[in-house]
Amino acid sequence: MHIRDLFAQQDQDTLRGFLQAWPLAALITAQGSHPEVHLFPLDLVPGAEGEPDRLRGHCPVGHPFLECARLAPEVVALFQGPNAYISPRWYVNGQRSRSVAPGWNYVAAEARGPVHIVDDASFLRRHLEALVKQQESSRVHPWSLEEADPHFISASIERLVGFEIEVRSLKGNWFLSQQRTAADRVSVAKHLSMEVNPLARELSAWVGHSGE
Repeated sequence: MHIRDLFAQQDQDTLRGFLQAWPLAALITAQGSHPEVHLFPLDLVPGAEGEPDRLRGHCPVGHPFLECARLAPEVVALFQGPNAYISPRWYVNGQRSRSVAPGWNYVAAEARGPVHIVDDASFLRRHLEALVKQQESSRVHPWSLEEADPHFISASIERLVGFEIEVRSLKGNWFLSQQRTAADRVSVAKHLSMEVNPLARELSAWVGHSGE
């Protein structure tokens, strides 16, 4: 992913938080000229000091991704957060000269590294527990794997295969109108907050803080 310096997010703690908040990733592999893309929710496991972070996922036995993972030396995991169209009418500057054009604001992150297949029931259970806890912890009455029939969970795990990505590169692309003036960003944030699309409304706060 090409990232201009103005939009680059390099703070690793910020990026880790983003991956945890938006865990659905497009996993991209390529053998020669044949790319493959698969969507999976991933669980981030921060590395101990001096150790790399790891992204853990799962898929059904026999899934095409498994063969891709065995053959690919590296996988790219692309995470996308809120994004929205930006109307030229929202800009304060450039209206008289008509030197304005539509745009698109977005937040995205890219992780790269080798992927390893982990066909182990205990690994899968820990991974699924972590993934569920991550999504349920903010609820008033969070659900956990312990509430499901244990035989059902065990049978389900038998039909899954785990995998783990060793994160050797993690970078973010925070494209949030930083190239515009402060007045333009305030206006863009205001208009985004009034959009029907909930992702646009969520993006409003990101744009509002982009100049800080």
